[in-house]
Amino acid sequence: MAGLGARAGLGVSRFYSVGSQLDVTAVDVLESLASDEHTSTVALYLESFADGARIVGALEALRRAGKHALVLTTGASEGSRLLARSHTGSMTSALDVVDAACRAAGALRVATPRELVDAARVLDATTPPGGRRVAIISDSGGQGGIAADLAGDRGLRAPVFTERLQARLRDLLPAAATVSNPVDLAGAGEADLQVYARVTELVAASGEVDSIVLSGYLGCYGEDSPSLVDAESAVIDRLGHLGRGHRTDAARVPLIVHSMSAASPAVARLREHRVPVFDTIDAALGALGHLIRLGGQPRPAPMTVRTEAAVPAPGYWAARTFLTALGIAMPEARLVTDAAGFAAACASLRAPLVLKAGWIEHKSEHRAVRTGLGPGTAAAVFREMYERLGPGEYVVEEQDIRPGVVELLIGARRDRDFGPTVTVGHGGVLAELWHDVSVELAPVDRRTAAGMLDRLRSRRLLDGWRGQPAVDLDALIDAVVAVSEAIAASPGLADIEVNPIRVGPEGALAVDALVVPRAEDVVAKAACEATGVNGHRETTEEQEASREHVH
Repeated sequence: MAGLGARAGLGVSRFYSVGSQLDVTAVDVLESLASDEHTSTVALYLESFADGARIVGALEALRRAGKHALVLTTGASEGSRLLARSHTGSMTSALDVVDAACRAAGALRVATPRELVDAARVLDATTPPGGRRVAIISDSGGQGGIAADLAGDRGLRAPVFTERLQARLRDLLPAAATVSNPVDLAGAGEADLQVYARVTELVAASGEVDSIVLSGYLGCYGEDSPSLVDAESAVIDRLGHLGRGHRTDAARVPLIVHSMSAASPAVARLREHRVPVFDTIDAALGALGHLIRLGGQPRPAPMTVRTEAAVPAPGYWAARTFLTALGIAMPEARLVTDAAGFAAACASLRAPLVLKAGWIEHKSEHRAVRTGLGPGTAAAVFREMYERLGPGEYVVEEQDIRPGVVELLIGARRDRDFGPTVTVGHGGVLAELWHDVSVELAPVDRRTAAGMLDRLRSRRLLDGWRGQPAVDLDALIDAVVAVSEAIAASPGLADIEVNPIRVGPEGALAVDALVVPRAEDVVAKAACEATGVNGHRETTEEQEASREHVH
């Protein structure tokens, strides 16, 4: 990273390698940099995030001090996912949680050292844009078209300019020019190099975009034709002035340049003016896309409003009781243990009915759930399931048959490093196939929960798809918030999963759930019951043996 930064003209104010962190830790260093006047951007490479809550706090402090933090890490370990008991656990990775921590702290995770340095280069020269609207100005239709496609892939938007702005651009450019966005100069730069600056200044002052990417041959004129060195330098000096502080009524409009030359004197002059310049368009737009993510407001500080919830007993019936206490609606149901109780339950509930073996966690995989039961089939289905699975708590529920329903999942876990997290995603038995989830540190407020839904690929299903009605988003958001607060307020819980929660135009109904206590609490309870003594403290060897038994 230091080598890449040096080649890009970035200086290093402090360099720390913390090794095994036996005395000085990474978070100690982070906390010290918040007040370091020589540091404007912090590049952090970590392979583990022990004491994650303190790391988040340090990253938040850097942001409050006006410094940017870029995070590079490795590996979404498969090990923890394979051991997970819930769908949520198997679908979320270590990187999902790191991303959630970065969003909470206002930091940015990048994937490679090159991405980190590219983002730092732009941050060293300008501030993150105020929005996603980008103007693309090029001296080639092909360059502009490629840039527009890449911009969309990186979360940017190239809006069509207003007719007023297009008319003013036509006054500056040849008749063959394209002025809608992308702007194709159509050879105007060859006739008069100053057109690069004039067009860029006009677009920057329009208020119609949040950033500008200038792409193409600029930077090569003097390199290929020495007689044009002075003219090209004059244009770059003008662009340098623009990059240093041109403002619209709202905010500064950052300028990023893509030049087909990597190291010409003109490119060096752009860097002297602290105009970010890249030799590939994908690197330029990738860095700008990162800045957009970093420029968003960090999510509000979470506030746990619930009191600690009692850890429920094992099984689906106890999980139902737990969720209804959180305010999450569930179907009308009865708990039964034998054929007579089952017959009485069927008589008091509205068909069609669902039968579940309440003690089995992943019911579909073990044929422990049957749907669509009516008076003619219910008794035989119960008898078959009871003979196959044996005695236990069976639950009979009214089946949700509302039209226009979308199935999602809401999950909450206690991450080893960062603590409570909450997940929302596409649910049902195919949840792991679609792998469409969004993760945040818990608890979340309603705004953050709504943002989680907006990040889902399946988001459009909630607004009505192919003639279906829009669902009750408020009910879904309330459920996400409630689950997030419960996991944050209850240290005795390891997992909460509601899958699926069926959301329709008239509300959200949870139709299956799993609540898992922390292994340590299960072990402690078992030890107390075995010894008959409250407060028994296990030795390290006992704890390890107990954990192995629980797993």
